[in-house]
Formats: sequence, C-alpha cells, structure tokens
Amino acid sequence: MIDFDESADVAKTLAWYMSSFFEGCEEGFVADFMVFCWQTLDPGSVAATDLRGDLFDACAGQLRELLQSVEETCGPWSPPAFWKRYIEWADYATLFSIEDQREFAQHDPGYIEPAFSVFAFTGGQEMRAEAMTVLAGCAASSTKRASYVRSVIESRLRVEAFAVRTR
Repeated sequence: MIDFDESADVAKTLAWYMSSFFEGCEEGFVADFMVFCWQTLDPGSVAATDLRGDLFDACAGQLRELLQSVEETCGPWSPPAFWKRYIEWADYATLFSIEDQREFAQHDPGYIEPAFSVFAFTGGQEMRAEAMTVLAGCAASSTKRASYVRSVIESRLRVEAFAVRTR
C-alpha cells in the first residue's frame, strides 16, 4: 500500500508502482496503478503539475499496457476490469451501460466500489448506502483512485445540497 500522496511527486509514484508491479499482483494494486496513470494524463493534471514529456510518455505507455492486459490477467468482475471499462467509457466514449455498472457493483459483495458510478449516473437515486460506504473507505487512502471516487461522490452530494438550498 502506498504511504505518500500520489499527486505530490509523479516521478516517485510512477517509480514506486513500476518497482512494485509483478505478474499476479493484487488486483486492487493494478486498479490503483491504472487510475494513477489515467489521472496523471488528465490535461488539467498535466498542466497543473507541469508534467515532463518523459513522465507523460511513461504513464501513457504503462496505462496502455495495463488496459491491454486486464482481460488476460484479471477476473471479469475485478477492480481492474471495472476501471478498464470506466476509463474506456470516460476517454473513448465506449459503451458502459448503467446495467453493466450495476452488475460490477453487485457481482462481488466484497467489491462495491463501482457503486460510486451507479450513484452518480442515476442522480443519486440508486446505491446511495453503498456509495456512502465507498466514500468512507476512500477517506483513509491517498491514492488517485480514492481521490477520484471521492470527488465523484462528493460532487453528486454537492449538487443535491445545492438543489435543496435553491428550492
């Protein structure tokens, strides 16, 4: 588990992930690595961190490899499989239906993280309790994955709070 803020030093974080990555490593680690690379490549993040070209290229290459390897190395309902679908939906407009998102959230009782997307995409109408459980779990993590999930849930909650105030 990473014990420092991933956003603070991209080079250090990338080096840590690359040195810790091995064939058959924990699926949660793979998902963290995928989301780290994906969020590091976000244009806003690139601009804010003044990301060097070599680090951009390294993150892009690593993300490409991770996305390509998910189907061969991870289970079909695993965290990396969810994040592969989510990233491809977010960046390439690949279909990721709400039904598929629900299936990810409900398939394994031990992996409810996908509830954040169901919660957000249904306007907070579905999987609220699960999303709040996920949000609480994100509080203890400094990964970009936890930060991203937390930001999506908190954004939905802010929209709801604003709607209540403006009624």
